[in-house]
Parts: sequence; structure tokens; C-alpha cells
Amino acid sequence: MLFGIKKQTNYKYMSNLLSLKMWFNLYPGALTPFFRYTLIAATIAFLIGTIVSRFFYGKNKKTLYAKIYAQFFNFSLTGLIIGALLIFFTSETIPFFSARFWFAVWFLVHAVWAWFIYKKLKTIPKIKEEIKKNKEYQKYIP
Repeated sequence: MLFGIKKQTNYKYMSNLLSLKMWFNLYPGALTPFFRYTLIAATIAFLIGTIVSRFFYGKNKKTLYAKIYAQFFNFSLTGLIIGALLIFFTSETIPFFSARFWFAVWFLVHAVWAWFIYKKLKTIPKIKEEIKKNKEYQKYIP
């Protein structure tokens, strides 16, 4: 205690983060400012991703990357909508829809979705090589 002020520790927040009561509480209360700003930043990142992927999809409709841009557009648009709904539900403290397990579901679903987009993106060089070989082969066929 310094000058009569008790030092606050954040240990209770970390233990609360790892408890099932926090994740499955249907009346969780308001978010801490750090997590509220993190949620807003993630939603803004999804908004930027939506705009950028739509722009690149419009420019590259006839390339191999068109499907990737379309998938990333759907990925980021879904993240934007769900993020905006989570911001609304937590700010209004709606009991079931502001539960914290929705954040975990949102994160896990988008992580799996991003993994599939990444795997498809890694196959594009192989497809380019096959197209190149096919063009080379078709050059000699009348």
C-alpha cells in the first residue's frame, strides 16, 4: 500500500478467463474496455478485408485468384456481420446472445475457414504449372 492506495492486481481476470463459469455464463455483463476495443478492431479489420477483397475480385474476375478473392470476401463479410452483432449484443447486454462462448465459436469457425482458404491458396502454383504444361502440350497438337 502506497499513500493509502491499495494496488489492484489483474490475477482474478486471468483466472476468470480460464474458468467455465465465465465462458458459459448466460448473463456475462459488460466487456472490459480492452476486449471491447479488440472486438471493434477485429470488426473493422473484417470491414477492410471485405472492401479489399471485393475490389480485387472486380479487377481479377478471369484469373485463378478470383475464387480465392470470392472466398475471402465471404469470409470477411461473415466475420463483419457476426462481429457487428456481437458488439451490439454485448453493448445491450442481451442475456443469451452476449454469452462469451459465442466469441470462441466465432474465432474457431473463422480459424478453420481461414485454414481452408490458405490450403486452396497453396494449390494455385501447382495449377499454374499444370496450365503451363497443358499449353506447351497443346502447342504441338493440330
